[in-house]
Amino acid sequence: MFEKVIKNSFNFFELKDKPTEEELKNYYKNKYFQENKGSYTIQYSDDEITYVNNILNRKYAVIANIMDIKASMRFLDVGCGEGWALGFFKRKKWEVLGLDFSDYGCKSHNPDCLSHLKTGNIYETLTLLVNENEKFDVIWLDNVLEHVLDPLSILQQCKSLIKTQGVLVIEVPNDFSPLQQYLYNKGIIEKPFWVLIPDHIYYFNREGLDAICRSIGWETKFIMSDFPIDLNLFNANTNYVNDQTKGKSCHQARIDIENFLYSISEIKLNNLYKVMAEMGLGRNIVSFLQVVDPSAKGLSGDIYKQ
Repeated sequence: MFEKVIKNSFNFFELKDKPTEEELKNYYKNKYFQENKGSYTIQYSDDEITYVNNILNRKYAVIANIMDIKASMRFLDVGCGEGWALGFFKRKKWEVLGLDFSDYGCKSHNPDCLSHLKTGNIYETLTLLVNENEKFDVIWLDNVLEHVLDPLSILQQCKSLIKTQGVLVIEVPNDFSPLQQYLYNKGIIEKPFWVLIPDHIYYFNREGLDAICRSIGWETKFIMSDFPIDLNLFNANTNYVNDQTKGKSCHQARIDIENFLYSISEIKLNNLYKVMAEMGLGRNIVSFLQVVDPSAKGLSGDIYKQ
């Protein structure tokens, strides 16, 4: 599996032999957000919905600490999926717009956001928005960059679409992490489960994500990870890679633990995940960026004044 990836100039991995645009189009056709197919047809429990909203609240808190939140702000979700972020910002009275190839996920879980959704080729729609000189205060790329053939192009388009002092929020899987490689090298897991071909074309880490964004003129203001679910793999009784039947219980434990930690302190939980990101831990990386501007408000140390 490792022979299928190479390390690029930004110091993260990518597929050696990438699919063509047409191959990707055929692969994804009807894969996501179609009735009775994929993971997006499931019904979420109250605890899961609380978990999703807690994550959105934590991200919103970081955004609010980077930029001044005002009335009539604009939010763009590129690859909005089930529409959870759209619904969240809509309830905050923001003007929201979501882009996705299909409306099935949004229709199933956030139907009140359908009027704010543009379906079809995301990349063509982004180009149209750039040509129309549209501008947004926050642009959201949640698990998008790892799937695309040209992440640099997406980052450049977002730069054209962001308002002055606006914030770009990127979430990507934390792949080839020190933890994953340790587990594999020690024989604790049987395969590098994070290499998903052709779903994932790029395999980001914290430093690599910062480097590719910086090359376009984006400056990282804050970066954090999320719940380090891969720690379950040390225990044979919860090793969901070697025994996939363990996955559901590990996922439920993640929800319960994260909801509990959030109930203690949203602020401290964000700062905990900041430290974990610095250690290379967490299943995903979440980066908050602004276009490089020496006068911009920045963050250092903890993201909140205690």
